[in-house]
Amino acid sequence: MRFSPLPRFATAILGIFFALALVAPLPFVIVMPGSAQNIFEKIITIKNQQSYPATGRLDLMSVRVTNPNNWIIGPEVLYAWLRSDEAVYPRSAIYPPGATTESEKKAADAEMVSSQSKAIGAGLSFLSTHPEFGVASDQLNEENIDFDVKRTGGPSGGVIFALGVIELLTPRDLLRGRHISGSGTITVEGKVGSIGGINEKIHAAYKAGATLFLAPFGNRDEIASVPEGMNVVIVATLDDAVKALAVNG
Repeated sequence: MRFSPLPRFATAILGIFFALALVAPLPFVIVMPGSAQNIFEKIITIKNQQSYPATGRLDLMSVRVTNPNNWIIGPEVLYAWLRSDEAVYPRSAIYPPGATTESEKKAADAEMVSSQSKAIGAGLSFLSTHPEFGVASDQLNEENIDFDVKRTGGPSGGVIFALGVIELLTPRDLLRGRHISGSGTITVEGKVGSIGGINEKIHAAYKAGATLFLAPFGNRDEIASVPEGMNVVIVATLDDAVKALAVNG
């Protein structure tokens, strides 16, 4: 059976249509691996009391998300889908209606401050209920603990902040020279909550050289792949996280 070619005018119209479809803004965002920051390098500081230097590295993880002020186009979505370390989400799944870069930064900064406060409370509460870690009660003063984080925001660093507090205040060597990373929110009671971008954070931690990643229990079913050489341990509480540091190499 023979087919007649489309008229040139129709072909031109279709070409224009597909060209516009490629550059039309789409309601999606792309989540990519972000940075890994060692919290013992000018992020967490203990003052006016006894502290102990960390022997290893403990990374605060972040992800990069396309700007809420911008819309992405088709080729960007296709490229992200083809990459193993990036993910595409509906815009509404990441940003609330009317979100802007300014509003999201303000919210992330507020969440970061709250996360640090809860992490200090969780860390000190852990030490107060575990006297075997060798920290006197008069050394559990939250005013002696400062955080300075400039490159990231949000609440997902809570569990890492809490572990950093414990590591620096106790004479025990929890890290034992290892490079460890993780992510998860924290409550003052020590409960670890789920976070966004878990796979992107695992890949970023691997690229930074971490060998152990602490992931929240609530994200356990979202973990798609783990790079060879990376050990991912699921934790539900700060107690679980501390135990993970003790039993995993």
